[in-house]
Amino acid sequence: MATLHEPDDPSLGRDRGPRHDGGAVIPATADVVLLAFDGVEVIDVAGPASVFSKAEALHPGRYRLHVASPAGGPVATNSGLSLGDTRALAALPAAVDTIIVAGGDEPAMRSAIVDQGVARWLRQAAPRARRMASVCSGAFALAAAGLLDGREATTHWRVCDLLQALRPQATVLRERIYVRDGPVWTSAGVTTGIELALALVEEDLGHDLAMDIARTLALPMLRGADQPQLSAALEAQAGASHRLRDLLAWIDTNLDADLSVDALAERVSMSPRHFARAFVAETGSTPARFVADARVTAASRLLDDSGWPQERIASRCGFGSVDALQRAFARRHGVTPQAWRRRSA
Repeated sequence: MATLHEPDDPSLGRDRGPRHDGGAVIPATADVVLLAFDGVEVIDVAGPASVFSKAEALHPGRYRLHVASPAGGPVATNSGLSLGDTRALAALPAAVDTIIVAGGDEPAMRSAIVDQGVARWLRQAAPRARRMASVCSGAFALAAAGLLDGREATTHWRVCDLLQALRPQATVLRERIYVRDGPVWTSAGVTTGIELALALVEEDLGHDLAMDIARTLALPMLRGADQPQLSAALEAQAGASHRLRDLLAWIDTNLDADLSVDALAERVSMSPRHFARAFVAETGSTPARFVADARVTAASRLLDDSGWPQERIASRCGFGSVDALQRAFARRHGVTPQAWRRRSA
C-alpha cells in the first residue's frame, strides 16, 4: 500500500483542516456524511448509520444523514451486499457538520483514495466541517488528505504499523477503541464504528441519550476510548472449549456474583481441581487472575463513564469493599481510582 497516499502538500497538516477545537456552534440540524465506496466494509457504514438514525428518532430534526460515494449511485460492499442510491460527493451540501469515512480492504481503499479522489475531496471539505472521523482503515483516507499530520490517531490493529509507516507525521496508537484529537476522530476495526458514533452523539446530545441508543442496540457494554482493541475476554475465549467460552462471557456480565473457583466449577459441572487446571490450559490465566482483571476493567469503564461513587462501583464490580477496589487498582494500573478518574476527566 506504498502508493496509498497522495503526494504531500506542504500546506496540509495540523494547521489545515477543521479547526473548531474551541467550541464550534453546532447547527440546529447537522448534516452527517457517511462516505462509502466500492469494496467498503458494510458494517463501517451500517453501524454508524444505525446510531445516527436512532438519535434522530429520539431527537427529531437533529441530524440529516447522507450516505455518499465518489460518483453516487449503487455501491457494492465487500460482503456482496449493495448500498442503494448513494449521493455523489459533488452533490452534498457545501458545508456539512460531520464526515465519517468508512474502511475497506487494501485495493478498495487505494482506489477510493487515489483513483476516485476521496482524499482530494476530504481536503476541500475539511475546513468547512465541524468534525472529521474514520472507521477502521478509513483512517488511511484522512491520512492521505493530510488531516492526521501532527495528530494522534488509530485504526484496525492489523494495519496500525502500516499507517504509521505511510504517514510518520501522525502518531498512531494501537491500543485504543477510538481516538479524538481536536476535531478529528479515528476508530479501530469494524464494530468500533458504533462506539465512535455513540461518542459523537454523546458530545452533541448527552450521555443519557447515547446510553439509550446503546441499550436499544443491545450492546453488551459501551467501551471507553482507551480500552484495548482486543479484549482480554475475547483473547481468552480464542483457545477455550465451548463451555468455558460461555462461562467467560457469563463472568463478564456477572461480576458481582460469587466467582470463586468452587462456584465457577459448579456452574460448568466440573470438580474445582479439574476446572482450575482446564481453565489455565485453555485460557492461559488462572480463574482468580481472570476474574480480578475483568473486575478492574469494568471498574475502569465506570470511573470513566459514570459519576458513581467508589462504593457503588466496588459493589457493582464484585469487590468486597472500596479498599479491595483500591488495592486491585494499584496492582493493575499503579494508581488509585481517584487518580484514574482525574486522568480520564
